[in-house]
Amino acid sequence: MNISQPSSRESTAVGFSSAIRVLIFAGCSVLGLAFGYFIPQIAKWALTLPWVPYEGPLKLITSISGLWGTVIASLLGLAAGLWFAEEVIKDTLHVVVSGDTIRLKKDGAVQEFTRETISTVFLDGKQLVILGNNGEEHARETYDWASGRIADALTEHGYSWSPGGDPYKDQFRRWVLDTPELPPAVNALLKAREIALRKKEKGEAKELRREVAKHGVVVRDEETRQYWRAQTTGS
Repeated sequence: MNISQPSSRESTAVGFSSAIRVLIFAGCSVLGLAFGYFIPQIAKWALTLPWVPYEGPLKLITSISGLWGTVIASLLGLAAGLWFAEEVIKDTLHVVVSGDTIRLKKDGAVQEFTRETISTVFLDGKQLVILGNNGEEHARETYDWASGRIADALTEHGYSWSPGGDPYKDQFRRWVLDTPELPPAVNALLKAREIALRKKEKGEAKELRREVAKHGVVVRDEETRQYWRAQTTGS
């Protein structure tokens, strides 16, 4: 973990430091090499189990022998380890806070919000939430670090941090099918989103959240249960 010490112009980064990134890549590389080297023996052992599936591919793996076979298997393991390390780093939220903006980077996507458009920031469980001036959600991303780290970074740069969580939490209501206060289009989107949550389709649920927000509605989840409020409520 790395948090730089900001001056009036510097930014504060909360996320993997260069040293931790090197350790992740090194560790995954070693594990990948070891797995590739021993995979023929692992496959041979697996074939002794009466219930193991995919016997065909396992028999093909056990046929790997000789120096070149070992080298190829080890290199494939190394490639898998490097790929896994890259995915771990990409899937971890990286936050950069400056006096002018908050920038979020995750899964190769970057979101940036200027100070003028931000009213407050808080943690909702393990999710970092940035609210706009009309109570709308600019961002809601899973945050894996200690709350004190992000709170310090934001307050040092003069952003409003809500230690008690969502200032609008008392205004959320449980969504049920065909909620009369909501237009049919929003009910349809929330129904589709409920299905996505049950199927654990995170990408689809996130995209549907954005679509719901276009109708002026904020959504938060408790497992597969959805709660909603109007964006401008309390503004």
